[in-house]
Amino acid sequence: MVKLISHRGNNNHEYKENTSDAILDSLKYDYIAGVEFDVRITRDNQIVIIHDMTISRASDGNGFVKDMTLKELQKYNFGNKKHKSLISKLSDVLNNINSNKIIMIEIKHESLFNKTIINKIYNIIKKYKYLNIYICSFNHNLIKEFKKKHPKIKAGLNLLISGNIGDTKGITFLCVNYQTSKQKNNRLERFLWTINNQNQFNKVRYYLNDADYIITDKAYKIKDII
Repeated sequence: MVKLISHRGNNNHEYKENTSDAILDSLKYDYIAGVEFDVRITRDNQIVIIHDMTISRASDGNGFVKDMTLKELQKYNFGNKKHKSLISKLSDVLNNINSNKIIMIEIKHESLFNKTIINKIYNIIKKYKYLNIYICSFNHNLIKEFKKKHPKIKAGLNLLISGNIGDTKGITFLCVNYQTSKQKNNRLERFLWTINNQNQFNKVRYYLNDADYIITDKAYKIKDII
């Protein structure tokens, strides 16, 4: 049976995406097999949970994450009016998870290579060997270097389009845009993003394997149609 991954911690709740509350709440539901969220590195080399390069959409502040310290970022509300939230450090969220569900950490990093972010994330996640952590990124050079340095880590490539993705030696899984998902790869686990309604699901339902996962903002709805 196809399993559901909560995209950025989104589900049937009032919490804002990529907040600690959203992530932890999603993990409570039996129909959710795991959560996905995004991380970036701050100016003072802290790993924080946020999707965009800037904080304007995610908070009531402005600026680039890479140009701000953790202390500066923590001045702003990354939640909403009802559920206020400081930006979350990766370590703080992992410390509050007690589950064998998939914890998919997507590294948002635009540079070709950054030794610091690889080392910082590894030094955090190695403390949580009891968690089922997956690491992925659209930055394939970064992921392949991560896997080369830390071969036991479950590491995957995010794909905007299907096609030749080069050497996948050591790669554990693929994250694929659902609109280009007809090309199967039976050797690797596959996560299809982002499917939020019946029409989107219908475009992939006949190409799904039992081992496939669906990444969705609306797991509470998708569970009733798969």
